[in-house]
Amino acid sequence: MKQPQIWHHGLVARDWGEFETEGGKEAAYYKRLIETSGQPALDLGCGTGRLLLLFLQAGLDVDGCDYSQDMLAQCEERAKRKGLSPKLYAQAMHELDLPRRYRTIFACSVIGLGGERRLTMQAMQHCHEHLRTGGMFAFDYMVRWNDPPAWMSRLPENRRSLPQEWPSSTERKLLADGCELEVATRTVATDPLENVATRQIRVRLWRKEELLKEEIYTQKLDDYNKDELVFMLEHAGFRDIQIFGDFSDEPATADHKDLIFVARK
Repeated sequence: MKQPQIWHHGLVARDWGEFETEGGKEAAYYKRLIETSGQPALDLGCGTGRLLLLFLQAGLDVDGCDYSQDMLAQCEERAKRKGLSPKLYAQAMHELDLPRRYRTIFACSVIGLGGERRLTMQAMQHCHEHLRTGGMFAFDYMVRWNDPPAWMSRLPENRRSLPQEWPSSTERKLLADGCELEVATRTVATDPLENVATRQIRVRLWRKEELLKEEIYTQKLDDYNKDELVFMLEHAGFRDIQIFGDFSDEPATADHKDLIFVARK
């Protein structure tokens, strides 16, 4: 079975570690979910600790797990600076094998990354196994139909124009050590038959006008519909499945950009 194909390595992980640190609406939503459903909790796909470290600072009992060793290394560095010692595990979701069982497992913005539906189904089964009876599994999924460029890329004339060219120039971000990161993305291919898009990211590390390093990674994205994700949850053994919109208590509609799936064991 293939492994998920993501781009969260190397300089991409450094970009997340230094600049993607605000919890936003996701942090407030999942924090409330943990407080309601119970602890211990697992941040599945915790990355550089954007949510995990906030929850630990709030006194919650939350572990972290991620597929990317580079993202976890950034998380460890950030945690150390904050005086925190999180329990971190380097594992793919579909191979989850942890020593604890949880009352809450949440996955923020990672379902669909990797381009392998079978792995997503297997990941949900492992989440079910890692929950205590009555425990809750929750995840968000950003729908493509409210993202015009992603949706229009399915059309035949647009598919034939792929891959996109890299942008001629992009804004640079100033790092803590004085170097700069330049990040660019492009769509390489879309396959409506398989409902998979392939995208690339290019990250350049600069010191003034000297290019120190360039890294290019490829990532695949699964495009799911609501019923497909519900079926996967049911197949994994979950019950009482609810779907909310945009990190609120509103039932999901076609106008919401993010669907929040909440299910119980």
